Amino acid sequence: MSIATKADNAAHKQKGVLSGIRVLDFTWKTVGPWAPRLLTHYGAEVIHVERAGGFDDHRYAAHRSITTDDDTPDHVQGGKKWYTDPYFNTLHHGKLAISLNTRSPEGIKIVERLIGKCDAIIENFSAEVFPNWGLTWERIHALNPKIVYMSSSGFGHTGEWKGFRSFGPTAAAQSGLTLSSGLPGQPPAGYGYSYLDVMGGWMGGLGLMQALMQARKTGKGMYLDYSVTEGAMTMVGPFLLDYQVNGRKTRRPDFPPGNRAVFPQVAPHNTYRCAGNDRIGQYWWVFIACETQAQFEALCGVMEQPQLALDPRFATNEARVKNQDELDAIIGQWTRARRRYDIMRQCQNAGVIAAVVQSAEDRVEYDPQLQHRGIHPVVHHPDLGEVQYEGYPPKLSRTPAYVHGRAPLLAEHNDYVYGELLGMSAAEIVSMKERGII
Repeated sequence: MSIATKADNAAHKQKGVLSGIRVLDFTWKTVGPWAPRLLTHYGAEVIHVERAGGFDDHRYAAHRSITTDDDTPDHVQGGKKWYTDPYFNTLHHGKLAISLNTRSPEGIKIVERLIGKCDAIIENFSAEVFPNWGLTWERIHALNPKIVYMSSSGFGHTGEWKGFRSFGPTAAAQSGLTLSSGLPGQPPAGYGYSYLDVMGGWMGGLGLMQALMQARKTGKGMYLDYSVTEGAMTMVGPFLLDYQVNGRKTRRPDFPPGNRAVFPQVAPHNTYRCAGNDRIGQYWWVFIACETQAQFEALCGVMEQPQLALDPRFATNEARVKNQDELDAIIGQWTRARRRYDIMRQCQNAGVIAAVVQSAEDRVEYDPQLQHRGIHPVVHHPDLGEVQYEGYPPKLSRTPAYVHGRAPLLAEHNDYVYGELLGMSAAEIVSMKERGII
């Protein structure tokens, strides 16, 4: 394990270009937490709110039985289980955590006090939740005219479908992304299990940063109504235009093409099995693509089969696209006898596009480029020890992003938020805990 940097969880002491920005975070599941987490990389203080007497299901989703609805801490207290879930630790690192009973009038009053102390508030509940708490945009704005309020939902907070439930696969399906993926003649596959939960969160985070920038410039807050489905539609624009301009439907006998290129069509453009397999027996793969005639001729040279570039079946890109099955079989026969990283280096050195199809294990233990760039900083966790997180990829020279800390323990920052931030006494905090308010 390569150690790039070390960080603990002194989240409220963070430095960065967003230092001084405070965000009240009511997000859960996956897509919602991504947005405020992006802000932590640049020093924003994000206070994540979990319900009193319980916690986010992602704290222990990897260990939860699908046959029970028990979500109490006691259900998983077999040691360290409720701190080991990868989703929660990834989505909430660098944040603070408090517990709060928002179903009580006293709890809502505390939320209102916190709104007055924050620059932004974000939630990804269904459209009726915050209004049912009395927290409409009008009320939030009255409490703090400078605040940015972001709602993140599957379909947006207006329209006939505003109350519909959604998560990543729902947004992918509704947007058209699912229909445009997969293999010809096979059911729609989607981009991974829950691609939009991640990419949708990134888009939401960028929107939140823009709103905060405008609020800083003008001194006026705003409401940000973000639909993850609409965010996903930005990725299917070519298919929309293909239908309007060319009259082609998304699903047809030769489409989607799997790993083969579409806009424009070039060949080869696919993944190919390599020699060997990983520790659990899964095959290794490499991706190879040739966008120009020169690249294809270079690939033929790497393969020591220069005659392929003269073969009428493969002499032009048009011919290669027409005969992709035959070409892929030839390339696949060559790759199966060779190691994946060797193939990548040989191809790249010859000017051919190639990359190893890496697993999480590969990225952490074998990728020298990621190690060099420090994209997986090491963070200390009191239960888990030293673990690697994914960092923030843009490399800003003057205001670098970095991982400020681990995911918080359950209610870890109650004393800081309620005591230091809201000015409550120790006796008040104890009383609220005893009465189930926090």
